[in-house]
Amino acid sequence: MITTNQYLDKYPISAESEKLIVGTIHPHDHNSFNIPFFYGNVASIWTILSDAFPNYLKKPLTLEGILNFLETKKISVSDTIRKCERKKTNALDNDLIPIDLNFKMIEDIKNSKISEILFTSGFGKNNAFKLFYVDILKKKITLDIKQNRGVILDKKYFGPPIKLTVLYSPSGSANVALSKNKLCLQNKSKYTSSNRPVYDFKVEYYLEKFESK
Repeated sequence: MITTNQYLDKYPISAESEKLIVGTIHPHDHNSFNIPFFYGNVASIWTILSDAFPNYLKKPLTLEGILNFLETKKISVSDTIRKCERKKTNALDNDLIPIDLNFKMIEDIKNSKISEILFTSGFGKNNAFKLFYVDILKKKITLDIKQNRGVILDKKYFGPPIKLTVLYSPSGSANVALSKNKLCLQNKSKYTSSNRPVYDFKVEYYLEKFESK
């Protein structure tokens, strides 16, 4: 089964963007998406960002609302994979075989105002950060990068230095693991009255990451 990315050429990286969200590639069955856009199958990252920025990204979520939010906040979205083979019908990164990586993103970033790239998956097989850092930039992931969940790229790659940040996964399936995370546990007292403390932590975390300069 071959999956071709439906959104990279339709929604290119904006030259005016200051932040860039980077994933891997959408699931194969994109025709069933709630919203015909990146992360449109379950809209998880958009739900988090709408709760983090309710005045800018209102519910119910729509494509027009998401695009307006991204333009207002000077954010672009992209993926590391243009085309892949799937060993199974699921959407797991582990079951992908990349065929064509998105090397075009290098030139697009150079021609933008992007100062930070935020990855929706990290250091595992076919994860977004790993594909970008190792397979596209040809660099090695160090223990420090894993511990810090990111690194600042030297200016030789894109002109000015660019901060690379691995986000805690927007997926709800990651919440169990996140509940045991050190940072989440340190902030546990903030959410004692909440019936969804991990999600509330994630919303606050995303607010901080997307507001920071």
